[in-house]
Amino acid sequence: MPKLSDTLPEIQAEFAEAAADPIAANAAVQAALDAATPWPEAELPPDDLVNLPGGLLVKGEVIRTAIVQELTGVHEEALARATQSQNPFHFVNTLLDCGTVQFGDENKSRTKELLKQALVGDRDAIILGIRRATYGDVIDLKEWECPECGNKSDLSIPITSIPVTYLEKPQEETVFEVSLRKGKSARVRLVNGADQTAIFEDPKLNPKQMDSIMLSRCVLAIRDADGTEHNLAGQPNLARNLSIPDRHAIIKELANRQPGPNFNDVKFVHDDCGKEVTLLLGIGDLFLDF
Repeated sequence: MPKLSDTLPEIQAEFAEAAADPIAANAAVQAALDAATPWPEAELPPDDLVNLPGGLLVKGEVIRTAIVQELTGVHEEALARATQSQNPFHFVNTLLDCGTVQFGDENKSRTKELLKQALVGDRDAIILGIRRATYGDVIDLKEWECPECGNKSDLSIPITSIPVTYLEKPQEETVFEVSLRKGKSARVRLVNGADQTAIFEDPKLNPKQMDSIMLSRCVLAIRDADGTEHNLAGQPNLARNLSIPDRHAIIKELANRQPGPNFNDVKFVHDDCGKEVTLLLGIGDLFLDF
């Protein structure tokens, strides 16, 4: 092996040459880099991976991913049966059961249980993931009518154009305080899958009755101006006795703080009229076959 003292003259000569002609030296370096083996390019996430915008809290840890699968004929039969139900939400639950494989590294046998614990926004992200795994990255809409000019168009909407709201610190953002009238406040948690199922269990309920069920499950406590705290969890009558402004304030915060895809906020400029319009996407737009 040559000694450092033996190679110093050669190194000094190379530095002197580079200093005398820096352009040629840079060209030589670039040529060497081009000839080298290229770095492997980062791959996009696989079609079956869903990043959860809210995150699922399990034993103090946050699960940020779920695995979904492409829907098959077996699933199509199950979903067709679900559409015959008098409860449209039954279709959503069936879709999630069919398409969700696993949460993080949790045992697959727990998937249905964890779907109930998952935030509504994470469930929406999973639905979008199932759609992507089954039909691809583009949502095709036929005969869409522009709300500005009334013209009809065929649209191709990339799934990536759907804006998504994320929770940065799920442990701190899942439960929050809402200021109410007369110095009161409410401690509230975000709506999850089990709440969603309870809210839509009876299709005969009107929207305000559904609100009462949601409040009875998601409002953990009401604190009076003097600091007295009243536990509301599981007590629908207490939720019904809240004033209308207080009910509306809590419901508004629940909607505003829920993470997930914003299906009602896809904006683009319509070519026919040149105006920015907002596209409202529903479950029927994502799964046209049903």
